[in-house]
Amino acid sequence: MSDQIVILREAPEAWGARLEQAYAAGEIAELPFTQTVAWATSKALTGWEAARIVALHPSGGWAGAQLLLQRLPGPLGRFAYAPRAPLVACADAGVAETLRVELLRAIRGLRADGVTLVRLEPGSSLVVDPEGNVVQPDPALTATLRTPWINAATQIGARLHLAAPIQPRSSRRIALAGGVDAVRAGWRSKWRQYARQALTDGVTVRLGTVDELPALSAVMSAISERTGSKSRSGEAFSQLMRAFGPRAELLIAEGASADGAAELLGALLVVRTESGSTELFGGATNRGNEVRAPYALKAFAIERAIDQGSSWYDMWGLVTLGIAHFKAGWGGDVHAYPGALDLDLDPIRGPLVRLALRVRRVAS
Repeated sequence: MSDQIVILREAPEAWGARLEQAYAAGEIAELPFTQTVAWATSKALTGWEAARIVALHPSGGWAGAQLLLQRLPGPLGRFAYAPRAPLVACADAGVAETLRVELLRAIRGLRADGVTLVRLEPGSSLVVDPEGNVVQPDPALTATLRTPWINAATQIGARLHLAAPIQPRSSRRIALAGGVDAVRAGWRSKWRQYARQALTDGVTVRLGTVDELPALSAVMSAISERTGSKSRSGEAFSQLMRAFGPRAELLIAEGASADGAAELLGALLVVRTESGSTELFGGATNRGNEVRAPYALKAFAIERAIDQGSSWYDMWGLVTLGIAHFKAGWGGDVHAYPGALDLDLDPIRGPLVRLALRVRRVAS
């Protein structure tokens, strides 16, 4: 290892402070919520632990990642996963290259922790043609984002295997710096009309509390019944919202039922970092879709993000053509991500874990 580079296993508080300082100084373009200590805390419910590894250069530049670790069945060891990471905070291209190499070398040291496979999902992105296949972007479009890491692996005699990402391959993000009027001007006229009409027809949107998370669970269950998709547990939502504290908000859309009581129409869970707001879970009930509650809900969420000082609002994933069409009506740009890169730490069990993950993904 280069005698210039120091490798750190950082405590949660030190890692959180590092991210905030790097973003404030303009050393990283954004602070991904998946790399926050709060995200790792929220994942502890399902058995994930966290390790935070940093390669530090004397100049102050660094590369690092928060990796989530989970034990695999039987003798397969442990799986480590870096969502939207590694991050590189260094303006000098030569130093950045060295940092990538030494960080990967340090990550290989996780084998001593029983890790047999590491999956990296670098957080950089490219704005792509919204008229293309935004649901399944061609991996060739983002090849340049993977190249620096593939080259770094080669320098330590390792190979990174292209894999199916766990996080969305693409998303739509709205820049908020222009303010409410500029953002609304980017919405399709029909979307503005539907949002206004929903409010005229009695849809209201408000902030909810942690105790009202059953509303989100009910909405997600309704979506699951319509689409056949899996739904997360209410306990997982509660863990996430409590971990993020005031940086997580529950938005609830309601209307008046026939007897005058409030009727749940939709819900949305949004998390925020210093750089932006991201919607993670939500949607509408069947009745909510009939009265266009999703339009009122989304308009409220975007305008709320502006009020909170976010630089952008991320609609987090374009997983189907229908979802992509709905999100396109709110403007913004389509971002494609590099995808996932797998690093075998065990020459036998690593490939077995990669195969098992592929099979599980196909089965799901």
